[in-house]
Amino acid sequence: MPRTDPLHPSQNDRQTGIDAVPSNVEQRPPLATNPRRFHSSADREAQERTPSPNEQPASENGSVSESLLPPAIVDESDCHGRPLIRRAVIASKLKLQEQRAIASQQAGGLKYGAEKHSLHKHVQDCYADEQALESRLEDNFIPGHGPNQFLSPRSFFQTQLFGAGNHAIQRIHHVEIVVAEKNEKPIITYRGPELRQSDAKVFLALLHMLRDVQVGTQVHLEPEPVCKALFGRYDGHSRKQLREHIQRLQTGLIITEKCSIQLCQAFEHPNAGLWSVALHSNIVELFRLSQRVWLSLPMRLSLPDGLTSWLYAYIESQSRLIPTNVSTLLEKCGSTSKPRGFLNSLRRSLRELANRGIIEPGWSIRKGLLRWMKKSGGPNRWEQ
Repeated sequence: MPRTDPLHPSQNDRQTGIDAVPSNVEQRPPLATNPRRFHSSADREAQERTPSPNEQPASENGSVSESLLPPAIVDESDCHGRPLIRRAVIASKLKLQEQRAIASQQAGGLKYGAEKHSLHKHVQDCYADEQALESRLEDNFIPGHGPNQFLSPRSFFQTQLFGAGNHAIQRIHHVEIVVAEKNEKPIITYRGPELRQSDAKVFLALLHMLRDVQVGTQVHLEPEPVCKALFGRYDGHSRKQLREHIQRLQTGLIITEKCSIQLCQAFEHPNAGLWSVALHSNIVELFRLSQRVWLSLPMRLSLPDGLTSWLYAYIESQSRLIPTNVSTLLEKCGSTSKPRGFLNSLRRSLRELANRGIIEPGWSIRKGLLRWMKKSGGPNRWEQ
């Protein structure tokens, strides 16, 4: 909510920057000052805190931990000196708030005159610059999430956008999927190659690794630690897997009423050295059209790609689980299995999710109707 009194900073103003979601990027300082690359320690410095509306805690229990995914490598600022890292933008905003508070205090002790007028003008300029930086944070950065979290638009987890198709069956070259509707009218549509749960994992990983970098900025990644985190190994096959997943994301288009958005905008993958990727500059728009859902990063990476991982994301996108027709889940998840085969796979996945504490163990399927409940006492990650 916009603040209306630039002369008197609020308590929220003074806390801005301290409450920032920590960076997960390896930063490159401007070459003119220091060409050495260094790893950010922000994740390790994160403190337990109450998240602001645009943020989430660093981990599920508020504790500090390192991400299982490697940091991205990125320049701190662009060629014009403008910061490209969330933390740097917040630091600039915090500095402006401090300047505004000092000028406001000085102006309060003066009688009206040229000096007081000048201080008032400085306060107003600082306030306008703060609002511009706040708009930049909202428009140019993925919503914040911590080192043990994945984040996605909720609608991505409730359709067959990232389907649970059998990996032994060849992918469909081109599909068109309605991802979200409003008043029975599509507001988000996907067109492109068939995407599956393995593609979802890579997409979530890209959002995670680039979460504190301005969208549209090209960053560098080391393919070896990414492959090890996502596939459990690093070899020629896993490099090929990662490359093909990102290329599919780059080919597909999410189409909204305002724009078309690539799930990955740019991708370079030389045979040796670092790879580079960039998120589409409009990808933040998807989080305005669809509510956000947080997943446990370690849990998602530990689940097999397929129906089990699709169900996990679907469950976390629900505030509560209601009795659901098995045929409805078959349609939503995009499985190519026959009804009997799907039912057997569904039972196996539900047992796995119950063992992992995602759902209560007392689930049942009778006459094609699944009755299930989210695990009591578990975190509700659906943003209300």
